[in-house]
Amino acid sequence: MWEQDWALLGIEPTTELAAIKKAYALKLKVTRPDDDAEAYQALRAAYERVQQWAKWQCENAASPQPGDEPAVPAPPAPPSVCRANETTPAADTEPAVQPLDLIDALELRWRRDGEAALVQAWGDVRHVLDQQPLSRQAEFSAAFAQWALSLPSLPDALLKALDAHFGWLNDFRTERQLGVELAHALHDALDARLRPAAIDPAVRALVAPLLGLAALRDAGDNAFKLQLLWLLLQPRVARALGLLSVPWLRHLGLDAQAPAWLAAGQKRGLWLRAGLGAALMLAASVGVFGDPAIGGAHAAGWLVATGALLVAGLMVGTLLNVGPALTTPTRRLALPLERWRRNEMQPVLGLVWLLFAAWMAWLDAGSAASTGGPLSVIPGWLYLPAAWLFGLAGLVAAWPLVPLHGCVVAGLSPLVGFLFWAALGHWLPLPSCLLVAVAWMLLAAAVQEERVRAEGLAQWPLRPMLNTLALSDRWTYGVALLPLVVGTAYMTLNDGPVRASTVFLIWVIGNLAVGWLQDKAEAWALKQLPAPAEG
Repeated sequence: MWEQDWALLGIEPTTELAAIKKAYALKLKVTRPDDDAEAYQALRAAYERVQQWAKWQCENAASPQPGDEPAVPAPPAPPSVCRANETTPAADTEPAVQPLDLIDALELRWRRDGEAALVQAWGDVRHVLDQQPLSRQAEFSAAFAQWALSLPSLPDALLKALDAHFGWLNDFRTERQLGVELAHALHDALDARLRPAAIDPAVRALVAPLLGLAALRDAGDNAFKLQLLWLLLQPRVARALGLLSVPWLRHLGLDAQAPAWLAAGQKRGLWLRAGLGAALMLAASVGVFGDPAIGGAHAAGWLVATGALLVAGLMVGTLLNVGPALTTPTRRLALPLERWRRNEMQPVLGLVWLLFAAWMAWLDAGSAASTGGPLSVIPGWLYLPAAWLFGLAGLVAAWPLVPLHGCVVAGLSPLVGFLFWAALGHWLPLPSCLLVAVAWMLLAAAVQEERVRAEGLAQWPLRPMLNTLALSDRWTYGVALLPLVVGTAYMTLNDGPVRASTVFLIWVIGNLAVGWLQDKAEAWALKQLPAPAEG
């Protein structure tokens, strides 16, 4: 083990504590906790064991003990003890405190006890720094500056305290003490963290519920209330976490543990919503069929089918949003495709291809041969595969630019395809109905993204899909597809034939009802949260 410890530090065995600390400091520049936590822990453990061994060797040399050498080194002495073998000639000329010792103590307290303990430990370290001579101020300032740069995850509260003590941002002597390169790098990092640009009011409004939930967590004794708020606010929390990165959440006032806690909470809220839906469906099934066993079987079938539709929509939407070509290292296919999707002619040409594919799926080989023309030379068996190829090309070309819209289109495809087949099935085959349905949804997405102009009465044929996309923009994928969930529940509970007009009404009215209910639920839930602190 000792050989591995010295190898990790990159030096030969020595009892010189200064050499050990220097080697450790050099290794920290390439082995950072944020990049490789396991390597950092191994380096830290090796450093501590080697320090213990060196100090024990020093003490043993000064006061030899009879008997064999112990297998485990004795506990280390304080930093001011055991310096007989260091490079400075006399022990009394050695500095009593080393910057790395103070930094190690702070970092250990932070890793072990959290951010609050780190800020508290800084008070003790600052007291030690205040007792140091002015001649050593530059040494301590440079050491702490390098530490702050090497660990971007240090809390803002500690960075403010360090800046207040060393005067990095406001002291004209900073460049002279730290050097131009280190001073400029430190200024850039602190400016981004401690002197951020003004925050847009919309961003503050987006993060306000997150701050309120975190404050409610810190208040304690609100377990039931928190679960209820997770249930009601899950879409808003999910949207905020999807739009704001972790550094932004930290900058807006949340502590280091809050992002992970909020992510876990919104998942809990999603499961609570799924459980509530399953309970309502079970109660409805038992009420309709009268038998708990039969009702439970219908409810279970609905839960499996609905979950499969929602997950399939997410997977297909994500696949078409990203595309297999994006995973290739060269991206030779992905980059031209991305440029084409942002061309002003897109998605019109893609929609034309989809309609042409629907026409080819409707046109059989006999009709093509009797009419003549270029299509008459195509073999009959090739019509349907060619239609699907044109349909796939049109789908990729006209796919929405907003990833969330793509997932909604994919998730609603079974419902909208069924509606179009029920309405047009007497005149068109099933493949043509599906292609026309997809073209209608993609046209609505293009209008929602303002890539195709449609105003006034021209929007009314697209209104159900536009309302669904508006729900997704405000409350994410799950809320937008709730009318689909209700529609599948109706189909499950209906013993007779399912009328397309009824399903369509469920979808249209469901969009309005879901938006109204979610808005009222959120308004009540937001009133239960403590007001966020100003600043």
